[in-house]
Amino acid sequence: MSGRERRRFPRLPFNAEVEYAVSEQEEAELFTTESKNISLVGIRIIVFERLEQGAILDLKFPLPQLNKFIITKGRVAWIRELTIRKKKVGSVYEAGIEFINIKDTDIQELDKYLLVRTKGFLAVLKGKLKNRLSKIFSKKIS
Repeated sequence: MSGRERRRFPRLPFNAEVEYAVSEQEEAELFTTESKNISLVGIRIIVFERLEQGAILDLKFPLPQLNKFIITKGRVAWIRELTIRKKKVGSVYEAGIEFINIKDTDIQELDKYLLVRTKGFLAVLKGKLKNRLSKIFSKKIS
């Protein structure tokens, strides 16, 4: 596998509280965790159990700037044990969840949220670049 980006939709950092339960389980336990990033088609979350690839989850998470919650189902696309500096953390996993059966209105809200976040991210990046360039050019002129 190359380092080339293979995703159809870019992901943005997204640190939010996510509630999930495994759909197929009778009397499924509700878990609360954190997300790492999000796109129009999925979300990456931290879990403390090894979920099965292909498992269906019931999901609920906020879109903070829009005061909106997304409630949908997702399929575990991949799962891997979390490592820090190439050392396994133990019983902590990252899971890529692909949205399924998501309402069209929720996709529109998610798209709106991602657009607002992208514009904000680009504005911050532009400011940092402008600041850096002014420091570089002021040193060369002196």
